[in-house]
Amino acid sequence: MIYWVKVVFTDNQELLIKDAIRHTISEDMEVLEVDSTKEVVIIPMKQIKYFACDANVFAEKSKTSPKTAS
Repeated sequence: MIYWVKVVFTDNQELLIKDAIRHTISEDMEVLEVDSTKEVVIIPMKQIKYFACDANVFAEKSKTSPKTAS
């Protein structure tokens, strides 16, 4: 699945990656890694004010994950 990821930095500059295929935060919570079809972008979390992604990413994951009984 290809989706968009928007990163807003602490200095209010923005980065929009329109062809992301994966984004993750490192285990030590130090960096955000965004993989696209053309490049891998690694951004220190200290430089990020916030980031957002296409909500369809989470909708697709919930369709494939099994539902738990209540």
